[in-house]
Amino acid sequence: MCEVLGVSRSGFYQWETREPSHRSFCDAGLTMLIKDIHEASRRTYGAPRVHAALAKKGVRCGRKRVARLMALEGLQGVHRRRKTRTTMKDAAAAPAP
Repeated sequence: MCEVLGVSRSGFYQWETREPSHRSFCDAGLTMLIKDIHEASRRTYGAPRVHAALAKKGVRCGRKRVARLMALEGLQGVHRRRKTRTTMKDAAAAPAP
């Protein structure tokens, strides 16, 4: 497997036993906060609103980071429906030939 991936055996075993990075550790904690906010909004908030809620709580992070973590967890906001224009038949109009 190491030959196919182009890595050394020692590098593979070092990677396997290495502790998670500080960034991935922080991402895990931030993901928990994002899930809580998303659930509290009845799963309607998207990344911009979740980011605003985090900022209100005093958590500093980027909106794109929030969007990335939400996408990894499969969390999505709800889109507003657009008003549809319906055509109404004019009763006084003559039918087309």
